[in-house]
Amino acid sequence: MFLNSVGEVGLPGPQGPNGNRGKKGHTGEIGKKGEKGDMGDRGDRGFPGPHGPKGLKGEPSVPPRNIAFSVIRSIKLGPVLQDTPVTFDRIVTNIGNGFDEYSSHFICQLNGTYVFMTHILGQHNKDSRAWIMLNNKHKVPLHGDGRAGYGTGSQSIILRLKYEDHVWLQLSKDSGLLNDYSTFSGYLLFPDQ
Repeated sequence: MFLNSVGEVGLPGPQGPNGNRGKKGHTGEIGKKGEKGDMGDRGDRGFPGPHGPKGLKGEPSVPPRNIAFSVIRSIKLGPVLQDTPVTFDRIVTNIGNGFDEYSSHFICQLNGTYVFMTHILGQHNKDSRAWIMLNNKHKVPLHGDGRAGYGTGSQSIILRLKYEDHVWLQLSKDSGLLNDYSTFSGYLLFPDQ
């Protein structure tokens, strides 16, 4: 008579060969959004980008349409040893900023026709001569006769000017001015069309 009995567990056998790769499974559900990470270090500066397109042309600047000035020399000048520009230290009016206080020249900013007037008072018993100048050209003279004690001279002129023309007063050699009776004024009569 045979008895059924279970024998002892044997030793594991050698590993068999890998099986064939299985089919890809279905995509799983999207997981929850993770927490925001810490900010990273700043990166290196990049290279400059290319130049952008050229912008549209701007509107031209509009010169002032109202131009007028009046200035005074309040202190003695001369007698000068050579022809000398007269500088004016008191500006009464400078509408349109055509009168340049550093050079004491009127500098045209708008082509047109202008009126200029000047008056000088000479020193006691001395002749005084001056010129209204356009750029470096003598335009009209003034004369104050010293035999009258304090000679005075006045002059006016109408000039057609172009942009950047300079109009100024020049005192002639050996002439002198006394005080604030010496003035220089001008204004735009009408602009060029």
